[in-house]
Amino acid sequence: MKLMTRMVLHLYAPAVLIVGGGLVIAETITRTHTGWAGLTSGRTASISFLLAILLGTAWALHSSWRLYRWALGREQRCGCGGLWTRPRINRHGAVYRKCIGCGYKKFEHAHT
Repeated sequence: MKLMTRMVLHLYAPAVLIVGGGLVIAETITRTHTGWAGLTSGRTASISFLLAILLGTAWALHSSWRLYRWALGREQRCGCGGLWTRPRINRHGAVYRKCIGCGYKKFEHAHT
């Protein structure tokens, strides 16, 4: 699999899962006829699906922004050319970044 394909799948898969999950929740609400806060089941299902679409769209826009910055060379790159994730902290307290393209972990010094 090519580097760009792996990065696009990694960045956009959560947005697709959020919208798909919203569809499943909306369908479940409709079939069980359960409302929330005095709303009918149809209205609750519509609101939950709309929220899932909005959240998925926001996630996809953020991913597009990161890929755009990566294409311009404004994001840090791994040796393979891939995009680094945001800094994370492992269970031992070490700060690291992971390459979306190859999976390599780069440990950094903690900023205190």
